[in-house]
Amino acid sequence: MHQPSRRDSAGCQPGFWETVAGTVTAKVEPVIGRGEKQRSPVIDYLRDLEALARRQCDNRDTVQIIASARWLLGDRSEIGPSDGPFART
Repeated sequence: MHQPSRRDSAGCQPGFWETVAGTVTAKVEPVIGRGEKQRSPVIDYLRDLEALARRQCDNRDTVQIIASARWLLGDRSEIGPSDGPFART
């Protein structure tokens, strides 16, 4: 399971979660089909973002967007507690 970084405790600006889909798309599209060296930093970012979303965001779709982006990049790791509000997302 992924452990959140210290950056997670900083919180997000108001409206941040409404822009996540565009942010994730902008980060993921350029590295789809690229090597691990290019995908790895994006996967790390998405893991941190998903861990944060699972704690701070009340929109299941946002968590699913992030999880799907990780999956597209080949990351199959589990994020978050198995008993959290989005445990089955």
